Amino acid sequence: MVKAVKACATVKLEFQSAREAEAVRQALAPEEVLPASTRSKASVKRRENALFLQVEAEDTAALRAALNSFIRWTIVARDMLEPRRKK
Repeated sequence: MVKAVKACATVKLEFQSAREAEAVRQALAPEEVLPASTRSKASVKRRENALFLQVEAEDTAALRAALNSFIRWTIVARDMLEPRRKK
């Protein structure tokens, strides 16, 4: 039986460079390849200096939780690049 997706969102996250976007995408890759939870699944794609986060979920609460998690992980990954940017 196929379940219908009830909530979905695509978020575009822009970075200063394609290199920075790729570094963040690679940091998020382990989370993306984990088996989808019973309530949501996510994918991250890079196009030039932007990442596109697509989340599909059973309901809006699961969508919000998944988006919040990925956005927090993105911020952490970006902030870890900060010292390299200043060199």
